[in-house]
Amino acid sequence: MGIILAAVFWLSSASAGLLSGPGATDLPYRIKADSLDYDDDAKTYQARGNVTITRGDESLEADAVEFNEETSEAEAWGNVRYFSGEDWLTGSHLEMDMNKGTGTMYHGSLFIEEANIYIKGDEIQKTGKDSYYVKGDSRFTTCDGDWPAWEITGRDLKVTIDGYGTVWHAALRAKSLPVLYAPFFVFPAKVTRQSGLLVPQISYSDTDGYGYSQPFFWAISDNTDATLHNTYMSHRGVKHGLEYRYVSAPGSKGTVMYDYLRDWQIDNGSSPPEGDYEYFYQGYRGDAYNRYNRDRWWFRMKSDQKLPAKFKAKLDVDLVSDQDYLREFDNGYSNYEDSNTYFSEEFGRELDDKTDTTRLNQLNVNRSWNKYSLNADIRWYDNVILREHEENDTTRQSLPSVTFDGTKQKISSSPLYFDMETSYDQYWREIGTRGYQVDLYPRIYFPVSLFKVFDFEPSVGAHGTYWRAEKHFSGDPHVEVDSGGRELYDFKGDLSTEISRVFNVGGDRVEKIRHSITPQVVYEYIPKWERRELPNFVSSVGTKELVTYSITNNFTAKLKERRRPDPKTQSESTESLPPKFSYREFCRIELSQSYDIIKSRESYERGGAKPFSDVKGELEFMPYQYLNLEGNVTWSQENSVYKSYDAILTVSDKRGDSAMVDYRYKKGTRRSILYEIFISLFDGVSGYWKHERDMWNGWDVRSEVGVRYESQCWSLGVTYTHEMLMHRREYLFEIGFHGLGEFGMGRYAPEKPPSWKRIG
Repeated sequence: MGIILAAVFWLSSASAGLLSGPGATDLPYRIKADSLDYDDDAKTYQARGNVTITRGDESLEADAVEFNEETSEAEAWGNVRYFSGEDWLTGSHLEMDMNKGTGTMYHGSLFIEEANIYIKGDEIQKTGKDSYYVKGDSRFTTCDGDWPAWEITGRDLKVTIDGYGTVWHAALRAKSLPVLYAPFFVFPAKVTRQSGLLVPQISYSDTDGYGYSQPFFWAISDNTDATLHNTYMSHRGVKHGLEYRYVSAPGSKGTVMYDYLRDWQIDNGSSPPEGDYEYFYQGYRGDAYNRYNRDRWWFRMKSDQKLPAKFKAKLDVDLVSDQDYLREFDNGYSNYEDSNTYFSEEFGRELDDKTDTTRLNQLNVNRSWNKYSLNADIRWYDNVILREHEENDTTRQSLPSVTFDGTKQKISSSPLYFDMETSYDQYWREIGTRGYQVDLYPRIYFPVSLFKVFDFEPSVGAHGTYWRAEKHFSGDPHVEVDSGGRELYDFKGDLSTEISRVFNVGGDRVEKIRHSITPQVVYEYIPKWERRELPNFVSSVGTKELVTYSITNNFTAKLKERRRPDPKTQSESTESLPPKFSYREFCRIELSQSYDIIKSRESYERGGAKPFSDVKGELEFMPYQYLNLEGNVTWSQENSVYKSYDAILTVSDKRGDSAMVDYRYKKGTRRSILYEIFISLFDGVSGYWKHERDMWNGWDVRSEVGVRYESQCWSLGVTYTHEMLMHRREYLFEIGFHGLGEFGMGRYAPEKPPSWKRIG
């Protein structure tokens, strides 16, 4: 009859776990077995039958174990299993020093949870805290299951967790079928940021030719890192790239990116020589500009910085060599889409559109109080075309702009409210009008309730604008100076109410629907004032007497939530539980129009312009979570025609399939449509198609189609892109082995950004 014994003893020295984590140094070992003997001369415990030795999150299980009390050396046989946290090591025979955390497992398997790494071998030696050596035949994979989708086999495997691994006579196998062989192979085994080569990228397009890019990631410190990459393109040359990231404190961080290419091709507007079948660059066909420069580059950065006295600073820089660069090099490392997505997610600010030829560079310093805010900006607009073609730059710069605003707030205990907007703007340009402008605009409100039905809010504002202007002409030393001011008042009255009704639906999901109607009438008045010629940086304010009326319909559903049994009460019935509800606004319809009283008088007296403005409509419709329709329309009452309308329809399902149609129309200038379809074909396989067509000009703009397979431990993607305006076709092939990185053509997952950590 088995006798269960337990022994508890303390070790004075520190002990490390077999795998990555250290053991709990101040906790005792606990031994549990069917039988337990102690050899006093050898200071050794002999445990037999269902042996378990535990300390902290470490445990050793086997059929038989001998443990030396003085040296902390253990030897185990039969169904050996060792656990440290979520990591484990199994085999038939184990020899280990539990103090040093080193030892050897025979006919063993090792699993490292954080990196999902499996290693098998006849003899697995743990040579350090995070390092292993597999003597003889070995196998490595990140796939779950007894028959992995891929694995690397070889001899004498060495691996350091959060570092690299090496193996001799390596073979990459797919379902045990050999695919690639290398006499010596190096692979990453990283779980944190660490310096080293990233997976290379191979590409081909008919404009750039064959390409190869090799990035290097440099973990400079805990709060700084960088990525360097060189991209060779057989038609264009070598493009060098640098990305630098830092975090100096919570709320203080920055990223700098720079690319440079000495281009072998230029666009001079000519046609290819007759009979010349070599690559010939024809440039971007979407505009009439040529690109002559060979030195091509793109510098962009964003930074957030906390300053003393609760001030904050934000810096945005976006400079590019020419108007075509961002449209030509829109794939590979540090392309426009990846850069824009990164800045949007990390800093909450996007780059200017890649088609913009005037790009904003800005430094902002701000401070916010409870009801006031201060902003100081230096804004520089870089006109790429004027700079590239060395033409006189008439772009207006704001150096600086300072605003101090107060939000709407109550005036002491009176029924009055006020807000204010004040600003100082200094304008500069190389050629043209320079100067400064001071703007003061306080406003007082008196909200009242009429007959307990209507909300009425009259307000009056005082608007003062003062300026000084200097006109500079090219090649003319003469400077014309002008100064002046403008003082106005304006009146505004806002009248609105709300009518609503609740409809009992009584459905299984929707219990009630609330329909609210909000009519609103706004009257605005600015008196006539003596007009004079204004500097072009001073906005004009005309006489106004305008009535704007609108009606907004909102539909809100009261939804029954499906109650789930509470595992704490172990109850399977939910009938006795009170219902749980949620509310969702699923439809909003708004119509608005303005009536110009001044134009109505002119129309009556002299047959002038019509007083009614265009009718504007907006729609947001989401009857359930998988269908969404958004649209807006502008309709001319005078001509009975639609001036513009946009609509975006998105349909999806529980599997993740989705389809989107974006239609845009503007009378006389634009009519385009964009399709996007994503389909989850079956387990792990998905496909997508994107197509944009300019129906106004009668040509296709861009088309892209791709298929991707994603499994637990590897992925495969194929994409074809045709840029019609760039005359470019591109083929992308991407294969990824999770744990080894991705190889092929396509985007890479950047290293985790640096993080701030207080030291000391």
